[in-house]
Amino acid sequence: MTKGRKALLAVLVPAIIALIAGGAVFLYCSNQEGFTGSRVKNPDAYLLDIRRMNGTDLHTLELREGDVLQIRFETEKGSLHMEIKAPDGTTVYSGNGKETAGFTVNITENGTYTVVVEARRARGTVHIRTV
Repeated sequence: MTKGRKALLAVLVPAIIALIAGGAVFLYCSNQEGFTGSRVKNPDAYLLDIRRMNGTDLHTLELREGDVLQIRFETEKGSLHMEIKAPDGTTVYSGNGKETAGFTVNITENGTYTVVVEARRARGTVHIRTV
């Protein structure tokens, strides 16, 4: 091997290793669970203004038959998925915040309802209020 090729390899190999390591660190950091934004969890409301979220968040609401949930759910970036589960475990709503931004859900039985939000590199809004 010539002196010029050895010198080129001496520069290229560390540069390639640094590039691969930097990419691995970036991928690791971008997939870590976390939340940046504002989060309010009240007995009658669940409000997420998400600047960046990875992972899962949940909240429970004590609801009565005849209550109405007013929901604003919008995915601006990444992926968001929300489910609202009734006390018996059935799903009363499931969606990704892309089809519709504002809607209501009528409550048909008393009990504890669970809201589960799953996010991957997401930005958006989840506002649920009892009206």
